[in-house]
Amino acid sequence: MSTYAEVISANPTSYSAKRYAKRLPYVIIAPAIGGLVLILLFFFAPWFSTGEPATSVTSAKLASPKNISALTLGTTSTPFSEVVVKNDNSGSVHVNDSYSFPLIWAIPVVGLIQIVLALLVLKDRVLTGILAVAIRLSYLAAIIFEMFFFVSSYFLAYGQIKSAGGQIATYPVSGFWFSFLITLVTAVVALLIMPDLKWCWTLARSDQAREIRIGALRASNAR
Repeated sequence: MSTYAEVISANPTSYSAKRYAKRLPYVIIAPAIGGLVLILLFFFAPWFSTGEPATSVTSAKLASPKNISALTLGTTSTPFSEVVVKNDNSGSVHVNDSYSFPLIWAIPVVGLIQIVLALLVLKDRVLTGILAVAIRLSYLAAIIFEMFFFVSSYFLAYGQIKSAGGQIATYPVSGFWFSFLITLVTAVVALLIMPDLKWCWTLARSDQAREIRIGALRASNAR
């Protein structure tokens, strides 16, 4: 396979080679930034919030919203208890529940994979078919795991309390939303540019081959 230097320098006037060299950094930077942000937000931003609303009439003691980190969700269970009035108004019951989401560790792992893929593209500065597929799959995996977390945190967390009639708010917060946003933005950038890069690389190699043939023909004529 031709190297980046060989293709780009083979024909300095090649529009395709110039376009490839100009747009390649975007495909390196997009997954690198996306992966780095996923890792940083995982460790340093809150991902989950829970608490009983101020309008709750079924709780003996109201609790203010509590932000919980992804690290906590992935390693320990977060307990929560609530006094819930029975549906038949015959009394109340104390419900203990807990929530954890170990699968959330997949998100920083995907972020690390995206950084590694960006470095592999940077190393040779050639976006091979395998790397292009791997980058696409990494973004797909990031979105799938983020959506799993959204569904779990918003709808499934503290299911025992909710099924008993307790009024408890559970929802993802800044860590998730910023991660999801950066994943979408960098995915759009990378996915829009990669097909064009593939086409430019093919044309640039054709320009390289043509320049080699022309050079050989000139040398033959000179002899």
